[in-house]
Amino acid sequence: MADLSKEQIKSLALAAGIQIEEPLLTDVSYDLNAIRDLLEGFNPPGLDQMEPLPVIPPHQRRSREQS
Repeated sequence: MADLSKEQIKSLALAAGIQIEEPLLTDVSYDLNAIRDLLEGFNPPGLDQMEPLPVIPPHQRRSREQS
């Protein structure tokens, strides 16, 4: 799997509402690409047969519980 470039990571972060500038961008790029490499080999048996669970951010979860 090809590493994400700094510009790709910066764009993904901006899409999530996070602004990352140098020198932190270099560290984030290194760490994120290392995590991706580790996850590439992670494939427990039967994972492809499981339905994904929806992810609800904690702030939305709290507002739904109060409704």
